[in-house]
Amino acid sequence: MAAAAVQQPVGNFIFKLTLGGAEAAGYFAEVAGFSTESHVIDHTAATPKGLPLPQKFAGQVTWTNITLKRGVDKEAQLWSWRKTVLEGKIDANRKDCQIDVLDWTQAVIVTFKFIRAWPCKYSAPGLNAGGNEILVEELELAHEGFERA
Repeated sequence: MAAAAVQQPVGNFIFKLTLGGAEAAGYFAEVAGFSTESHVIDHTAATPKGLPLPQKFAGQVTWTNITLKRGVDKEAQLWSWRKTVLEGKIDANRKDCQIDVLDWTQAVIVTFKFIRAWPCKYSAPGLNAGGNEILVEELELAHEGFERA
C-alpha cells in the first residue's frame, strides 16, 4: 500500500491586495483581521414542568476589520483611496477586494475575498533620523464579509 502524500503547510510569506478586480494595489508583509463571529443570544425557556431550559441562538454576525502593513514605496494608490473617503465619497469607493497568499515562487496558495471594503484608517510611519528600520505604512479596511476561496 502506497503511503499518502504529505501536504506541505502554507508559508506565511507575502500577500497581494487586489482592489475591485484591478491590478495589484500592493504587496504586504503583514495582514490581520480575517475573523467573523456570530453573537450568541442566551434565552431561558421553561419545560412543561416549569424547569428552566437554557437555550442559545445565533445573533448578529460581525466581521473584523482587515489590517494590512507594508514597507513604504513611491506608489500612493492606497493613500489616494483613503483620501477620497476623507472627502466623503465612501459609497463610491467601496470595492470588492481579494488578498492572495503567495508562496516563495509567487504562486497563489490561498485567496480571501471580501466585499464592499473601504479604507477606514491609514497610518503613516513614524520618522526617526537616527533609526535603522524600514518605514511601514498601515491600512485598515472595513468590509461587509469575506470568504476563503
